[in-house]
Amino acid sequence: MEAMISEEEFRKIISGFSIVDCAVRNKDFLHFMSVNTKEAENADVFSQTTVGKRAIVFMPTRPYGARAGRIHLTGWETMQICGSQHNEDKIVCVEAYANIYAAGGGQAEKEDPIPKGPDGPCRGAIQRVRMIDGMLYAAGGWNTVCRRRGRNDWESLCLNLPVPKSNKFDIEESEIMGLEDIDGFARDDLYVIAGKGVVWHCDGKEWRQLPFPSNMLMLSICCAGDGQVYIGAQSGSLFRGRGDRWDIVERGQMSLPFQDIVWHAGRLWCTSDYGLWTLEKNRIVRADVPSEISVCAGHLSAADGVMLMAGANGAAYHDGDRWHSIFLYHEMAQAMREDLGNKP
Repeated sequence: MEAMISEEEFRKIISGFSIVDCAVRNKDFLHFMSVNTKEAENADVFSQTTVGKRAIVFMPTRPYGARAGRIHLTGWETMQICGSQHNEDKIVCVEAYANIYAAGGGQAEKEDPIPKGPDGPCRGAIQRVRMIDGMLYAAGGWNTVCRRRGRNDWESLCLNLPVPKSNKFDIEESEIMGLEDIDGFARDDLYVIAGKGVVWHCDGKEWRQLPFPSNMLMLSICCAGDGQVYIGAQSGSLFRGRGDRWDIVERGQMSLPFQDIVWHAGRLWCTSDYGLWTLEKNRIVRADVPSEISVCAGHLSAADGVMLMAGANGAAYHDGDRWHSIFLYHEMAQAMREDLGNKP
């Protein structure tokens, strides 16, 4: 497969940066959050503001050589990226400490931070962002749950979720109130997960903690097109259920859990930095995809009939029928070096 971006686009926009998140805004706008590779290698968790970041857009329907763009961001903590289709058509960059940068519709700006307080919208660090039914949702520390209604407009969904008992840091409270992921079938049918077997469901009015048959650490969740909820746990284990009924699909033996789980083209897809998997006949199996696609594993996003996969080695997308390679990092970097070496 040939890359869908030009070498010049790669040099100006992607070279020297590593993808750390991706998002489908719609089928015509695919987005990536990336970090300066060298700066990230020299930074620790407390010095992320020293790491340059780029919000990158790929537009597959544009002419070759004019398909990619970027916004360079400096002085920001760890960031994620997500589409927002409610009252707007934007891509939103969400910082761990609730600062916001949004772009779309001819605008690109830093917005006001998500308001903080015991009643929300934000109580702690943002851990995960996700577009559900067109709305951007965020979940994170101290049982933070909120959704975006538009520019500088965030609605708290913390509702009756517990708050810390005191102002003193407590490791156990931090674990059970540190929401790892969120998904939903609708705005009044939401699920969040945290810690060791903590699962909450919201009917739009209040949250209820659900009985769950495991104390495994959980990382990812997907409310799938088959009407089931799938939860990715430690070592690549996978649970399936809904409401009060859950069972384990597979007890994993992997070194990494699934970073992202999505539903696309009638099936469940799971990824980590080590590969791409699908669920077939109640078994997790390696996805049957070309090697130039599988090396792009790391993060997944699905919306508008498109599934985007991206990681440190490149990016690709599936349009519902077939795979398309956007770029392979090492191949394009090598071609760029060879071209520079051949210049007089």
